[in-house]
Amino acid sequence: PPPAQAVCSVSMAKVDQGAGRFGAQPPASDGYAYVSPDVRTDGEPPVLPSPKCEERRKYGSTDSAFARQLQESFDNEVAEKEAKERFTCQICFEEWRLENGVSLDCGHLGCRDCISGYLEVKIREKCVSEQELVCPMPKCGCPISEFQVMGVFEGTELWDRFLSTRAELYRPDAPGERKVQCPCGEVIIVASAAEQGFVACPSCKEQVCFKCQERHFGVSCAAYWQWRKDNEKVDDAFEELMSSEGWLRCPECDAPCSRSFGCNYMTCGSVACRNAGGTNFCYICGVKLLNKTEHFTHYPHGMFSDYCMNKPKASGEKKYDFWLELYRMMQGVVSPEQK
Repeated sequence: PPPAQAVCSVSMAKVDQGAGRFGAQPPASDGYAYVSPDVRTDGEPPVLPSPKCEERRKYGSTDSAFARQLQESFDNEVAEKEAKERFTCQICFEEWRLENGVSLDCGHLGCRDCISGYLEVKIREKCVSEQELVCPMPKCGCPISEFQVMGVFEGTELWDRFLSTRAELYRPDAPGERKVQCPCGEVIIVASAAEQGFVACPSCKEQVCFKCQERHFGVSCAAYWQWRKDNEKVDDAFEELMSSEGWLRCPECDAPCSRSFGCNYMTCGSVACRNAGGTNFCYICGVKLLNKTEHFTHYPHGMFSDYCMNKPKASGEKKYDFWLELYRMMQGVVSPEQK
């Protein structure tokens, strides 16, 4: 018999009187009998449905059915796109979006949390050489570049620690090359350096000595260190003066402060603290006071007394009279305790 042609899976045959080609079928109300193609009575192979008929049988032929078909196609495209924008971290094995991932030069991809945690441990332990700071995947060993570390920690304390540690580990390998570290923290690599001489620091713009790595341009190393030795005694003398006068240092900027009159709630007057919004501290214990309410709560016996929360009043001492002391201060009268 001739090969079967693809036709619709549901055939419609006009019902005549008697038995038809596919056997006798009862007539339908519209004059047609619906016959499945795999029901053959003449011995011929069944007629296979065409793809187009299969699609029509699945979705129908109306506008709403066509809209459902378009929606299903759109949903499949969205799902495929989202699958391409996600990855599985090879460290924690969780699924993340691509913008939350860090790609290494070896091709391994990890989430930002895992990579940053790994790098933080390495930096804090000062294991930042090219042989130590490598991909965390087993048997990989691909070095992690400075740009990848900068992309994770730039502008943080860990980035500064990474750079300083790399500078400490650096060893000049070229003839005449020398590493000079400025007191400001900048590390300078000089391609050709003599035993005596200075190099300009790119950070603080000062001249740094090759030999002792201090800033004393125009003065010999011996004269500079003798000056340092002599001035160390001056610092000790100033500390003794502060102790004898009862002066305190600001807990924020370390500037010396003295109280001539007023309460013990002090405000540092240095430029550094004023530019930072001001620093308040207790002139009795030297502790930084964070809240303005501590102007009163930090001094249970009054802000003009010599006692605070960290230096309580001993039992049996005379109770402090705030209004009496305020009146005496306004009248210029010295209290018996201050004589």
